[in-house]
Amino acid sequence: MQNPTSAKIWPLCIFLLSLLSMLPPAHGQSAASNGQPVSGGATCVIAKKLGDSLAIEWVTSEPSVTLAIEKAKRALRKKGHEYVFPQSSSNALHGWMAIIQTRYRTYTGRERTSYGCGFSSQSSTDAEAKALINLRTYSWGWKESMGYKIIEQRQY
Repeated sequence: MQNPTSAKIWPLCIFLLSLLSMLPPAHGQSAASNGQPVSGGATCVIAKKLGDSLAIEWVTSEPSVTLAIEKAKRALRKKGHEYVFPQSSSNALHGWMAIIQTRYRTYTGRERTSYGCGFSSQSSTDAEAKALINLRTYSWGWKESMGYKIIEQRQY
């Protein structure tokens, strides 16, 4: 004998699965001609020492985020930086990137350089807004009134 509840749930499950199959690929992916998802890799990696950002390396249009991060880390290490950290990444095959930099004094009076990295599939303005959020995430003492400059902003 069949459970009456499962008899009602199965048609709903089948309906939901058919709806899912009609959705576009996940954000940051597109479908190749063979139907397989295609993603890319873009990242920015920061070299830091004692909380100060010393240098930045960004990479776009790699086959994956992992490859982009490794390429950026290698470039910074080749320049002599020991402590390198991925700060922001995107798996979008194409989009916009914004890298911002600020120099400011902390509340203890120490000079500090910080970077923000933003990636967007929507626009360069959205990438810059995400770079500002990223900067605030890693530099708690920074305020927008302290200023910043865009050091790179482009479509990839």
